[in-house]
Amino acid sequence: MSNAMASTLITFALLAVATTGSMATEPIADDDPGKRSNVYIDDTAELSQSGWKAMISNAFPHKVQASGRWFDPAPIPRPFAVADEMKLFSDEMRARLRDNSTDGLIVIKDGVIVQQYFRFGFEIDDIHQIHSTGKAFTSFALQPIYDRIGPDGLSLPLKHYLPKLDGKHFGEATLAQALDMQVGMEWTENYEDPNSATMLSGPVGGWDPLDPEKGPESWYERMFDFPKYGEHGKTWMYNNASVVAASFAGAAIANRTFSDLVQASYDALGFEDRSWYTANLFNELSAEGGQALSIRDHAKLGRFMLETTGSAYVKDVWNVVADRNDPADAEFLATYGEYFGSDGYKNYWYSLGPDKILALGSSGLFLYVDRANNLVISKFSSYVQGQGAEEFAEGFAIIKEIANSF
Repeated sequence: MSNAMASTLITFALLAVATTGSMATEPIADDDPGKRSNVYIDDTAELSQSGWKAMISNAFPHKVQASGRWFDPAPIPRPFAVADEMKLFSDEMRARLRDNSTDGLIVIKDGVIVQQYFRFGFEIDDIHQIHSTGKAFTSFALQPIYDRIGPDGLSLPLKHYLPKLDGKHFGEATLAQALDMQVGMEWTENYEDPNSATMLSGPVGGWDPLDPEKGPESWYERMFDFPKYGEHGKTWMYNNASVVAASFAGAAIANRTFSDLVQASYDALGFEDRSWYTANLFNELSAEGGQALSIRDHAKLGRFMLETTGSAYVKDVWNVVADRNDPADAEFLATYGEYFGSDGYKNYWYSLGPDKILALGSSGLFLYVDRANNLVISKFSSYVQGQGAEEFAEGFAIIKEIANSF
């Protein structure tokens, strides 16, 4: 979710909270930007994260992406208990979930699945791209390393761990700054703009077909070379390159491949299902959101955050509170504070105030965790616009209403 887009969403988010169910289920007007086009899917890979194509890209990444790999379920899966009698959604809420392009939503209360919704053709064990909620899974894969190296190791520059970044402005940023989006390199994210940094990274990361003029590329070749935006640690810039660099650094510290760290993290969470991961031909995983998981496995990270004590990583996420006198925090708050009430950002998690955290991704991906109420909500969607303002505003309103019903 880019800084520019977030600033346009503030008004929509505030309006959505006040929107009644009847308003949300009225027929969509022909000129509504949230209406799906009646033009059928073409034969290209262009704009694959929007419109009708988003449903295909989200549900079948292993078929439509240029390259990637599978990960195994955990040797000892840890499923959620399931309520004997599910709490039903009202017809009004079911209509809102449908109108918000919801593929699936599950609610876990006290470790038990108590409420769920699935669109036709989508099941609890089907994979789905998780977009930028995957950033939280990336930082979680580094959790044992994070706890081991502590503040001293986190404060070392990326170039210390990754010599290929030596001599680059990007390489002067610390690992902690990369985990908190405080790297001062420009980055643009717009799924409808083929020249945005995110879309340019598609062929590099394995999302899109290779550029025939460039062939296979490592992230090192050009994704860490965008212009300087500001001083590291004194600005806040949503930046996929920061996440990929953090994954590279974690692997270097552990002296293991990042793929090994990912599989270990899935084993620790007790994944039940096989999962997909976007990767390029150099086996560099698209750690910024290239994971495709089942919704029940997606929710397991929320369970970990509720259950785990004694981890510096977990404590730092739950305890973060942005300081308005800090320039990086002030920039973050100016962008996201009013948008959905976030009061801090740590390790790719948004704080929503005491005892509430959120991982958020394009296309309407939500992982909401409420510690006070022992509640996890996972929502998978395929928004018409990958970062559609009105769609996200309604998605937030839906999550809030469901959470408040427990």
